[in-house]
Amino acid sequence: MTTEAGLSHDTATLYRLQVRGIRDYAMFLMDVQGTVLTWNEGVEQLLGYSEDEFMGKDGRIIFTPEDRAADVPATEMRRAREEGRAANIRWHQRKDGTRLYTHGTLQALRTEKGELIGYAKVISDETRQKQLEDALTQSNAALSQFSHAVAHDLQEPARAVRAYAELLERRCAELLPADSQQILVHLQQGAANMQQLIQDLLAWSHPASQDEPACSVSLNEDLEAACTQLRITIEENEATVTHDPLPTLNVNRGQMVRLFLNLLSNAIKYRKPDEPPVIHVSAIRDAGWWTIGVRDNGIGFDQKYADEIFGVFTRLHRDEYTGTGMGLALAKRIVERHGGRIWAESAPGRGSVFYFQLPVAPA
Repeated sequence: MTTEAGLSHDTATLYRLQVRGIRDYAMFLMDVQGTVLTWNEGVEQLLGYSEDEFMGKDGRIIFTPEDRAADVPATEMRRAREEGRAANIRWHQRKDGTRLYTHGTLQALRTEKGELIGYAKVISDETRQKQLEDALTQSNAALSQFSHAVAHDLQEPARAVRAYAELLERRCAELLPADSQQILVHLQQGAANMQQLIQDLLAWSHPASQDEPACSVSLNEDLEAACTQLRITIEENEATVTHDPLPTLNVNRGQMVRLFLNLLSNAIKYRKPDEPPVIHVSAIRDAGWWTIGVRDNGIGFDQKYADEIFGVFTRLHRDEYTGTGMGLALAKRIVERHGGRIWAESAPGRGSVFYFQLPVAPA
C-alpha cells in the first residue's frame, strides 16, 4: 500500500525521520492560521526551541518584536498565498532573545483542487556570513577613507614639485647642460604623473562624493558628454566612435560620464600603431539588465588577464604605454556601486570588448 504521495508507509516514515533529523535547517509546517504543526532538530539547533516548546505555538514567535509590530509575518503569509512562496533575508529571534540572520522561504501548501491547507517554512542561519560581510564593509570603508585622506594630503606636495620644476626650467634651462635639462624634463613628467595618480586615487576612493544623486539619465547623453571631453584626443588619433541607441537608467550622471571616459580613453590608448581606433558602443536588454558593450579594434590582450586588468595600479603594457593603472579599477568601482558588474573579452591583435551590466530598476 502506498500513500497519496506515492510513497510506501515505510518510505514515508523514513522521509519524516530524515527531515526531522536535519539540524542545519529549521523546518516546520504551519496551518492556515500560522500555528506550528511540526518540528525538526534544526528548530532547536538554530532557534533554541524543543519540540514541546515549539509545537502548537504561533509561528510569529521567531520574528523580532519590531517585525511583529510591523505585521511582517502576515505580509509574508499573504505573499506566499498570492505568489506560491515568499523568500526573505532578515533577522529572526531565538528563544533566549538573541538574534540570528537568516535566509528563509515560506511555501504555501495547497490540495490538488487549489485549497490552501497550510505553509512550510525553511530557515538557514546566515549570521556568520552577515558578520563577515559587515566586517568587510567596515574594512573597505576605512580603507577608502584612508586612501582619500592620503591622496588629498599628497596633492599640494606634488603640485609644488611640478611648479618649482617648471620655474627652474624657465629661469635656468639655458644655463644647464643637456643632460641636466633632460633630468629636469624627467622631473616635470614624474610630478605630472604623480598628480594624475593622486587624482585617480581620489576618484577611486570616493567616486560619488562630489556628484549629484542618482536620477533618470540617458546614457546617450552621457556618452556624448564623454566624447566631447575627449574631442581633442579623438581627433588627434583619428578615432571613430559610434553607438546603438542607449537606455535611460536611474544612475549617477557624473559617474556614467566618467565610466565612458575611462573606457573610451582605454580603447584609444591601446590602439594599433598603423590603424585608427574604431569604437562601437552597443546595448542589449536581457530581462532586468542592460548590457553595454564598448568594442574596439586595438591591440587586445590575452584573455587570462581579463580579471587582473581591473585591479588597482594594474597595467599590462607598462613599458609601451603611460598611465596610472587606475582607469579600469575606477570603472569597476563605478559599475559595482550601481549594482552591476563589468568584464572584458579579448585576444591579442583582435581588439577588446568591455561589457558592463546595469539593472533596469534602481540598485
